[in-house]
Amino acid sequence: MPMEQFPPNQKESGVNRVVGFESDKEKKFLQYFKNKFETNSSDSKEKEKTSEQEELIGRLNKEMCDFLIEYGVDAVEISPNNVHILDKAKFTEEELKKIQKQFGTENGFYSALKQSVVIMKDYDASKLSFLQTLVHEMLHLQGFYSYQKSAQDAADLTLRNENDSANMNIRRSGFSIGTRDGKRLLFHKLNESVITELEIRFEKACMAEWTELATELKVRDEYIDQVAQRDNVPIERVKQTVAGLKGNELIGYKWVSYQYHEERQQFNSLVDELYEKNKNDFESREDVFKLFA
Repeated sequence: MPMEQFPPNQKESGVNRVVGFESDKEKKFLQYFKNKFETNSSDSKEKEKTSEQEELIGRLNKEMCDFLIEYGVDAVEISPNNVHILDKAKFTEEELKKIQKQFGTENGFYSALKQSVVIMKDYDASKLSFLQTLVHEMLHLQGFYSYQKSAQDAADLTLRNENDSANMNIRRSGFSIGTRDGKRLLFHKLNESVITELEIRFEKACMAEWTELATELKVRDEYIDQVAQRDNVPIERVKQTVAGLKGNELIGYKWVSYQYHEERQQFNSLVDELYEKNKNDFESREDVFKLFA
């Protein structure tokens, strides 16, 4: 399946292409997603953002746009209006199960249909964990995303305009590829591995000195240092694993891994292998990773 090509500086929402339609229709559909992106409204089950959260989202957006230039990504500006912090207490158990089934998690997700990033974590419980999830989902929005024409029974999305309608399903979601029948999303875990690796790189490059995270990062770094010394393993390896901590000083800490730990191990082994076999073509291992990114 060929990779879609699009002109630079034309990403105006989280959707880059709509394929399988006449060019005039594709323009209309892209305008539809642009309008969705620019006019996000609040949800009845949404928590009102604090001024600190508004400021952090704005800071994340600016830092991420600069960060992604290194990976050849022409990032779109993500407004705080596109980020929705939902209150889990306002959902029924059945509603939460539907979210888990559709998106694979209850913690946060990017909705291409609604052109929004959704977070369902408690900010006060762990600012670090909240922001890690936010970064991960914002990276999904910044990735290459396209819809393709679909049969009605396979459609993720149906757009209607007067007497006309169009059925679509996912064609590309970052590195993932949707099958034409809409039943499978290939390379999904590889895509999540790339996104999580970018999330970790962004955190190290841009969030390490944030005062809002100073206490959590200090405790985590001390824990990582202890684990590395205790188990006699390189500290960088532990840093690639430990995302945060649960517990406290009195009852002790348990570490929480970055997402897709096993899949990332497999992905990083692949990157290592490709680099070892192609050192004449790549100056560093990171150059191999950039191809995937």
